[in-house]
Amino acid sequence: MLSLFQNTFVETLGRLTMRLMRETGTFARFVLQSWGRSLSPPWNIRLILDQMGAIGVNSLPIALLTSIFVGLVMVLQMGWQLIKFGSKNYVPGISFIANARELVPVFTAFVVGARVASSIAAELGTMRVTEQIDAMDILNVDPMRYLVAPRVIAATVMLPIISALCLLGGFFGGMAVAAGPLNISPAEYYIITTKFAYLEDVFSGLFKTIVFGNVIALVGCYFGYSTRGGAEGVGRATTTAVVITLLLILVWDFLLTQGILLVMGRL
Repeated sequence: MLSLFQNTFVETLGRLTMRLMRETGTFARFVLQSWGRSLSPPWNIRLILDQMGAIGVNSLPIALLTSIFVGLVMVLQMGWQLIKFGSKNYVPGISFIANARELVPVFTAFVVGARVASSIAAELGTMRVTEQIDAMDILNVDPMRYLVAPRVIAATVMLPIISALCLLGGFFGGMAVAAGPLNISPAEYYIITTKFAYLEDVFSGLFKTIVFGNVIALVGCYFGYSTRGGAEGVGRATTTAVVITLLLILVWDFLLTQGILLVMGRL
């Protein structure tokens, strides 16, 4: 009985490993093809602008609202903790650095990623199961250049812009709450922040969002482009795209953070 269980476990583990390796290889090939179409002309500017609006402009309100509340909560929680040690004046600088380096880029990527990856996967998945992508192949229209490249370019360009605006939203949100319970005036909040924070803090966070934007679009396009199984397959692809996107954002956040700290000589 034990031997049978061991054999079944090994077989199952082997099948899962082979499937993971096969999916990873297919995804890697898709990524290389997407980058090739995105970096080489001709570019369809109209499609890119349309996707920049759909991915960036339409995602801005919810991302901005999220960042404002991140700034509010961050300053409030840190403020009450540092008051115990008589270090209230450190709150603006520390909270801004935390927001610029980690919280705003990651939360923005989460909010935009969940929305955009699901939308892309559902849209391309529907086109796949209704054979619209197959029809493009028959008509000698490159689906990767027409469908994938504009979305990858738009997400990569727009997420840093959204993140920069969200960082401002988080800054003013923290400033608003500091003026109340913590009794730090807006002018004092601004002066303290400029003493502690540097442009490298902002740029390191924005650099992360370039990678996050690329990941969001690639994952959404991949699972939508490879959808099978009708309406049920579209739902499955959409769910999987969101889960994988959020997981990869966390993985890349760790890798990028470690790399940035190494480059800056802090590790």
